[in-house]
Amino acid sequence: MVANKHGISPDLLIHPGETISDILEERKITQKELAQRAGVSEPFLSDVIHGKKDISKKLASGLEYALGVPSSFWLNLQANYDSEFLSLHEEDTIQAEERNIYKSIKSDVVIPDNLTQDQIIIWLRRHFRVSSLVCLQELAERT
Repeated sequence: MVANKHGISPDLLIHPGETISDILEERKITQKELAQRAGVSEPFLSDVIHGKKDISKKLASGLEYALGVPSSFWLNLQANYDSEFLSLHEEDTIQAEERNIYKSIKSDVVIPDNLTQDQIIIWLRRHFRVSSLVCLQELAERT
């Protein structure tokens, strides 16, 4: 896998719900009480705490009122988690078509050594500033 620009290990990636859980424990508040105070359902809050759902704008706003922690903190926490999660799972987004295109363009570009095929595809995406190597083929056909 291409090195994560933030260097976080998959083992250290913590869903924002764990932060909520820690605060509940620290302040001795139940999930039910927090859900009521934050204006969300208890099942929804439970899903967030267990990493099954993300912190929504509504929940972030409710947490600001209920816990006195700004909604921007919660939204940024979620955004940072999402970014790190995407970065860690970037290779999962490689399409079969990209693998074929990669074979035709790799000889034209100086690529860093010691990378796997998937790592090279991710590197080429960044090099050419495209979200998929398929875009290169489409752009080439237009010219």
